[in-house]
Amino acid sequence: MQAARYRIRADILNPAPNGSCRWVRDGELVFGPDGIIVRCGRRGGGDASATRIPAPRGAVIIPGLVDCHTHLSQYHVRGRTGHTLMDWLGSYVFPAEAAFRDRAFARAVANGFFRKLLANGVTTAALYANYRTGAEQALSAAAALGIRAAVGLTLMDRGVPAALRQRPEQALEDCRHLAEQARGCGNGRAWFSVNPRFAPAVSARFMEMIGRFAGSSGVYIQTHLSENPAEIALVRKLYPGIGSYAGVYDRFGLLTDRTLLAHCIHLTPAERRLVSRRRCAVVHCPSSNLFLHSGRFPIEHWSGYRKLCLGTDVGAGPSFSMLDTMRDAYFVNRQSPERLFCQATLGGAAALGLERMIGSLAPGKQADFSVVTIGERAGTSGSELLSDLIFKWDQVTFHRVFVAGREVYRA
Repeated sequence: MQAARYRIRADILNPAPNGSCRWVRDGELVFGPDGIIVRCGRRGGGDASATRIPAPRGAVIIPGLVDCHTHLSQYHVRGRTGHTLMDWLGSYVFPAEAAFRDRAFARAVANGFFRKLLANGVTTAALYANYRTGAEQALSAAAALGIRAAVGLTLMDRGVPAALRQRPEQALEDCRHLAEQARGCGNGRAWFSVNPRFAPAVSARFMEMIGRFAGSSGVYIQTHLSENPAEIALVRKLYPGIGSYAGVYDRFGLLTDRTLLAHCIHLTPAERRLVSRRRCAVVHCPSSNLFLHSGRFPIEHWSGYRKLCLGTDVGAGPSFSMLDTMRDAYFVNRQSPERLFCQATLGGAAALGLERMIGSLAPGKQADFSVVTIGERAGTSGSELLSDLIFKWDQVTFHRVFVAGREVYRA
């Protein structure tokens, strides 16, 4: 006897790999009890016996959004103004991150952080956590709440306060423990990553150890690259024998197809070619770039890049909303709503190597999606409907959010 299926009826906005978007008016999404999509298209062709999931009048179904760069440990320092990157780190971020040694505090923040993401339709996130304790609690909270998460341990052994400075050998032991924890939780929806904070905070010896561990374990790598001119000058001073910032990471085997590079604002043409050749993901963080006055991400150099994605970069990014991030990306680079939507869905999935599983709504993929309404919806085409979604921020409500067919959030 066939197991029960589920169906939900509403308009559907679905991204395409070529940067376009398909609007299915009066659509129907059908998925099985295993959370795998069976059908996505116009209503009427699905299984009439499937259990119906109600949707509000005028609702739109969109794929789960993918946030490819955010900092759990910076949850409470959003909106601290008046600084550029290096001053902001010293004044606010380092003190905030030091608090995550406390297990109860880390658990409470992780739960609140992931609930915020789900409330904004983010079903997959790549993030930074501090201390083994903080990363453990992040992995546990992600598994309990049902969100997909690549949880990274922030690694640093110099240039930061003593409370955050790590002994490389102990840090790598923590990484081994966390990688094992990630494999055992979240039903395959949790992953571990090594996160060298940025080159100025990591010695050459530690960088080499991280590269060896990442190469042998196959974990993700997350780091920052070329965000701020002062940061770049510091890298030149600390790594004088290497020709470029991107070259530092490459020297130690940290530029791979499992690497997510945030910002990438001030790369040279040679660095862009290197990053592309290594098939790294490039994470555009427009909100935080604006907030810290770091510069404009040159989208013209990456417009055809398959692994270009978006990140909120909380806490320099003040919002958990990927819609806000898309809006800021439009203000900075005037991309079409369709391309922004693709970067927040399929682009993020490709960055994590998960494009065959998530990122769009298609048979055989996991049913990660949100049911949203737009209070003053006026769009008469897919592009206009996306514009309503991105720019009418005060009119958008995420009613229900699903990961692998399981409801993980309800307004």
